[in-house]
Amino acid sequence: VVFLLNMMIRLFTNKGDKIIIQPPVYYPFFGVIEGNERVIVENKLVEVNGKYVMDYEDLEEKAKDPDVKMLILCSPHNPMGRVWTKEELEKLGRICIDNDVLVVSDEIHFDLVFKPNKHIPFGSISEEFKMKSITCTAPSKTFNIAGLHNAYCIIHDKSMMEKYRKELKLLDLNRNNTFST
Repeated sequence: VVFLLNMMIRLFTNKGDKIIIQPPVYYPFFGVIEGNERVIVENKLVEVNGKYVMDYEDLEEKAKDPDVKMLILCSPHNPMGRVWTKEELEKLGRICIDNDVLVVSDEIHFDLVFKPNKHIPFGSISEEFKMKSITCTAPSKTFNIAGLHNAYCIIHDKSMMEKYRKELKLLDLNRNNTFST
């Protein structure tokens, strides 16, 4: 998925653009942004009564910046273990859509949630969210097969998908191996 995050940043933002992340978060998120010469914008999670929550006021303020082009969502959140509710995701999504910020949702831990929590895929919330987001995930966490280096993304917007497929072809990456057919 880290490879996919790099691809999404390169394909859908430009050098100097700003990308929002929500620390504390998986450390490679920082590296993929800085390594691609983009600017990190932190929308820090806030601890309230022993539970981390999103700071929507801060997110809204930062998303208004016209240089902010993307938000990388970690859902469920790593390392906090938060499984975001539909209402939380709707608030985040509405802010991003209202400010033309593409949501790239890392959902690699989607299959590892404890009851009564239920993972809600960001793109499943509405047609609008589906078209303004990209979901990245992999079987590696669920099946403990990280060594196979397989991941996939879900892109519903046709123009974004065409751009992604063109890049895969250019990089000669659209051939599957035995384990990912």
